[in-house]
Amino acid sequence: MSSFIQKASYYLFPRPLRRFIVKSMISAEQQSANPREAVKWLLGIYDYVNYEIDAQCKRWGDGVHIKHEIMDGIHSFFYERIEKNDNVLDLGCGYGALAYAIAVHADAKVMAIDFDVEQIKFGEKRFSHPNIQFVVGNVFTDIPENGSFDVIVLSSVLEHLKNRPEFLKDLTMRFKPKKLLIRVPTFERNLVAALKKELGLFPYTDDTHELEYSKDIFYDEMKQAGVNVIHFEIRWADIWAECIPSA
Repeated sequence: MSSFIQKASYYLFPRPLRRFIVKSMISAEQQSANPREAVKWLLGIYDYVNYEIDAQCKRWGDGVHIKHEIMDGIHSFFYERIEKNDNVLDLGCGYGALAYAIAVHADAKVMAIDFDVEQIKFGEKRFSHPNIQFVVGNVFTDIPENGSFDVIVLSSVLEHLKNRPEFLKDLTMRFKPKKLLIRVPTFERNLVAALKKELGLFPYTDDTHELEYSKDIFYDEMKQAGVNVIHFEIRWADIWAECIPSA
């Protein structure tokens, strides 16, 4: 739907009428279509609505998703496990909201790295802090060879990658961290993933995800990577884990 149509719909039709139109469309689909096809169509609406919710949540937060303010614990899980003056690598930092929380609450030194130039530019303006160094680029080519870190943070990163165990092995061999703090999405977060899989649709929450995790898959990958899981929990339908490299 174009922005023009969205704006026209918003201003030309009052909210009760907009709701009536949507409900009528859904009701007609439910009554006339094969149930499987109806569910497939409704899942398309579901994905579109979720996309728009995310977009409006970023507008609400003036460019930063409002989840960083209202989802309890999504920052504290990390900074409570980081000590003062630790050297932290926040890999795939996005615009740096988590890096900022770590710098402020743990009083740690953070190198925040991401491929996305615009995200880094935004972070440098919005989340500037003396303890944060923002870097654009690749963790293996754009960090000095003698770089070392006490903690590596991987928040919503691994699910985007292929060869994840090998990637983690390379990280731990090169940077010798004391621990890794990891957040990844679960596949079994709700019924929607199972419905999409059953209907032959792409089942993950983001079309750039290579997989979404179960507990067993997560533990198996950590074992392959040579790290031990010392803390594991499900929070906000994601896996949150503290891991240490095997001796």
